[in-house]
Amino acid sequence: MRWEVAVFMLCAAACVVGHVAILRSVVRSRTAAAAPAEGTVPRPRLGTEVLWALIPALALAVLLTFTWAAVRERQHAQPGVMLRVAQ
Repeated sequence: MRWEVAVFMLCAAACVVGHVAILRSVVRSRTAAAAPAEGTVPRPRLGTEVLWALIPALALAVLLTFTWAAVRERQHAQPGVMLRVAQ
């Protein structure tokens, strides 16, 4: 396995672990119900909080997909081509 693939896989795994931790904390924070103080702002619904936690995860998935495509393309690059300019 090339080092680019290993680094990408390590970063992708770290992103997955991070987003799972975010989602877990969103769900677990709902179970730790404290007595609401007088005059506090009401909490949003669980579905809303989960949605706002999933939006960055989906954006990151798209970014990782395009990054993976670039890594794969770089593996199959022609040896004589050093820079490809957009035309």
